[in-house]
Amino acid sequence: MHFSLLRLQLIELIRTAVSAPGPPSTASFTPALEFATAQLAPRAPTSPVFLQDLERTMALLIFPPEKLTPQLKALLDPSLRQSVASSVNEAILASQGDQRHARLKRLTKLRCYTEQKARDAKLDIPASIDLGTGGAEEGYLEGDAMVT
Repeated sequence: MHFSLLRLQLIELIRTAVSAPGPPSTASFTPALEFATAQLAPRAPTSPVFLQDLERTMALLIFPPEKLTPQLKALLDPSLRQSVASSVNEAILASQGDQRHARLKRLTKLRCYTEQKARDAKLDIPASIDLGTGGAEEGYLEGDAMVT
């Protein structure tokens, strides 16, 4: 988890260096290189996955943004941030022994999937199925936060 967060930070440093106005210079890449050397390089040899992730991330410095492979473009996609954020949130909840929000999210996805499968199979189910949350008077979930 820590490595993933550090790698996201490195990606942001690389994004800043690459998107700087003018032609890329060694000075614009220095913060990213120093960060990778100090924070990620010592951790990379401990796991082949870490090493591969670091190598892939460092490739962002070599190739211009318009010539990135789909695998490298995925590193710059905001969905990577969301995925790491979700993992961090679930780890925090698990460490506190409170997994109800993570479970609720999984159950909601399972319910949506099941309803869609039932509709695809042409089963007779209502267009809208009450979740049984009690409505606005008891509060309802919006995203991962309780709204009252």
